[in-house]
Amino acid sequence: MSQTHGATLEEREALLDAARSIAPQIRAAADEIEAERQLPEHIVDLLKSVGAFRLIQPRWLGGHAADPVTQIMFIAEIAKADASAGWCVMIGCDSGFVSRGVERELALKMFADRDAASCGGAFPPGAARRVAGGYIANGRWPYMSGITHSTWAQFSCRLVDDGGSLLTPAQIVRFVVPTSDLIVHDTWRTSGMCGTGSHDAEAVDLFIPDVRVLPERDLSRSGLDDPLSHLSWLLPKHMGVPLGLTQGAHEEVLSIAHERVALRGPLSDDPLMQATLGETAARIASCRAYALAAADDAWRECCETGELSELTRAQLRLAITHVHRESAQVMEQLYSVAGSTALYTERSTLGRRLRDMHAMNQHVVLGASNYAAAARVLLGLKPAAPFW
Repeated sequence: MSQTHGATLEEREALLDAARSIAPQIRAAADEIEAERQLPEHIVDLLKSVGAFRLIQPRWLGGHAADPVTQIMFIAEIAKADASAGWCVMIGCDSGFVSRGVERELALKMFADRDAASCGGAFPPGAARRVAGGYIANGRWPYMSGITHSTWAQFSCRLVDDGGSLLTPAQIVRFVVPTSDLIVHDTWRTSGMCGTGSHDAEAVDLFIPDVRVLPERDLSRSGLDDPLSHLSWLLPKHMGVPLGLTQGAHEEVLSIAHERVALRGPLSDDPLMQATLGETAARIASCRAYALAAADDAWRECCETGELSELTRAQLRLAITHVHRESAQVMEQLYSVAGSTALYTERSTLGRRLRDMHAMNQHVVLGASNYAAAARVLLGLKPAAPFW
């Protein structure tokens, strides 16, 4: 860990202690979170009380400026209690990238409420045309996780002329606007990750001033002065969600094994239960070690050089993909060995955790196709994958 950038060990432990302190209340609200299909206001307030959405914000804006390892560990503590809450923290703290993408004076105004969360959508891009002082944007973006509690929303648009035809060559501009400027469509009715409130958002003839245009960024560089400004750090923190989810599931199955007596005797004495708990403990630990090592190696490189090589980004994407795919298999093992207990929603969180695990793995940056994209880099080719 860099001694110049990111959280100190003392700051990291304080953040993790804070996350652990609110975890019981989040866990107790898990059914409410799923039923409401968004984070209830009291859970949002709880997360704000420990600075969850300030995780990446620069210190000059009152943020924690936490390094990627600390981000992953913090999000895992929240996701251990509830995966949707962990996901919303992972997305909402992207406000730290928004503030780094605008002028400092504007960032101070935008984040006068230093705990303001953000959300974002990238595809499909909307359409925007140039007008005096800004742009007029139209479009609709799905998967706006956390939009019900976010203050700011990011999205992309293709530039068009006054007649609505795409400019040649194609140009894409990214904007940040108050979520109150968008129409939110209640579309998030899903089998998993129900509590993330990932609804569609729409802009209709929305004027966006020039100051709310986010600049194009070179993914290979961030600058030595602020390594966290590197946009590649959008993705590694995803790993905190499956790490926390599977750890929580493992602890629950341990409790089930201690408490339940089946026809064949105490579950704690059952060889299959013992073998499964041992194997999954090792798999969870290996995922955690891989996630933190890959993030720390990349962080050191970024702090030392101000850059992340394409090979390093490929290694990060391999870790992100593997942790999610492996965690899905672990979750299936734990659900299966828990037997009929896992079927009852009032007795167990395992059904929800299994659905959440598979739902998050539908995300484009987490799918198995990323193995091939990373392998292309290892072969000296271009990855040809989104968000690379």
